[in-house]
Amino acid sequence: MTAWDLDDLPAVVEAGGVRGYPALVDAGSSTSVKVFATEEEAATAHPRGVLRLLALTVPNPVSYVRDHLTGAEKLALAASPYPSTAALWDDALLATLADAARGRAPRDRAAFEALRTEVSAGLVDALFATVALMAKVLTAAREVDKAISSASSLAFMAPLTDARSQLASLVHPGFAGIAGVAHLRRLPIYLAGILHRVARLPENPGRDRAWQTEVEQATTLYLDHQGKLPLTADTPARLAEVRWMLEELRLSLFAQHLGAAGPVSVPRIRKALG
Repeated sequence: MTAWDLDDLPAVVEAGGVRGYPALVDAGSSTSVKVFATEEEAATAHPRGVLRLLALTVPNPVSYVRDHLTGAEKLALAASPYPSTAALWDDALLATLADAARGRAPRDRAAFEALRTEVSAGLVDALFATVALMAKVLTAAREVDKAISSASSLAFMAPLTDARSQLASLVHPGFAGIAGVAHLRRLPIYLAGILHRVARLPENPGRDRAWQTEVEQATTLYLDHQGKLPLTADTPARLAEVRWMLEELRLSLFAQHLGAAGPVSVPRIRKALG
């Protein structure tokens, strides 16, 4: 399916007394309709299916944007964790479309056509902005990687291993689309937080150890509730928000001067998980 061929996609279907939840799903080069066993699964999959259908049907700006990047941006993107250049640009486009859609995921043709017309306007400039942000993140990630390698020491093995694990959970194949543009804007701050932590490690290793214990407690709570690190595209929204709370908690502990996005603590994370 490369165009919307359903006048209406019902929220619920029943057959033989069994209830199912239909959703449009992303099949890479196409979309299809799948019936899920739970409403949450369908609600997670459907917006991604709509984004794929948008990507397949809007005028594609990728070639133009790719040809007009700065030299520095091209170098940064060349060292990305994506398996291919095509995968990077596909992810950048989907992230840009998701930001423009602002959470809207129509289930009927008319609403989809209206959304497609809206997101097409300004898509070139929006993709430029997303790719520039990705380049900034990738440049910062290389700096963090070098700092961790330079600080390599048996005395700091545990915090440096934790820092590298944090880096890997932030910058990975698909990081832009999975994070979304709003969270993507915070990634350079999280990476700056890692740099600050690594630089300050020799000053007070005991303090760092205590803070890491807090992070580990919060992370265990998240993982015990089926959260994933790195975050995945099929993570329910309620868990995805907690995943980013973990990063804000790290900022509040290891790099307070960078400013966490609101109050955050282990008890608040426990409460958010329910």
